[in-house]
Amino acid sequence: MPRWVRAARWVLLGLLVASAALTLGALPALQREVVGGRWPPAALWVPPAFLGIFIVVFAGYRFALVRAGRYPAGKAFVQVGLMGLVAAVIAGIALGPAEREPAPGPVALDRALASSSTEVRALAAELVRYRPRQEGLRHVPRLIQLVERDPAPGVRREARASLVALLGHDAGGEGPGASSRWQAAFPRTP
Repeated sequence: MPRWVRAARWVLLGLLVASAALTLGALPALQREVVGGRWPPAALWVPPAFLGIFIVVFAGYRFALVRAGRYPAGKAFVQVGLMGLVAAVIAGIALGPAEREPAPGPVALDRALASSSTEVRALAAELVRYRPRQEGLRHVPRLIQLVERDPAPGVRREARASLVALLGHDAGGEGPGASSRWQAAFPRTP
């Protein structure tokens, strides 16, 4: 039996451990990183590539044992074939199109702030203060309208709370004349 066959056992063990760690442990995190845009999509090839290298070395090892008469040929062919199927399944999971679709962005609040539903307007007014500041500032004119003119007290309360969160203090209050006070506090809003 060739000397490389004996050494291949340790190489196979190392490749098996590395491919199992990458496939079972790192693949889900790697997929999240790729979807988030922090890693290139080609990084998803790493776990299946390690498994493919393992299968090629394993096939060479098994077939060397078959040639030396130390392993049954049928059993070796079945093992290598099953490993090929496992590699195909893992590659399908790692490289599947559903995993590479970008996550949808946040919902636009323009229509929700102008909705005929009181609950939708109140929820949209509340959400403005949890969005990035630049996006929140885009909605200041509509929030000012809601603070002064909305018939629902819950909508006025949420619009005021969002204006306070964006400004850092309560500069306009609520009720008659509130819109001019809030507009004075936000002179450069879009």
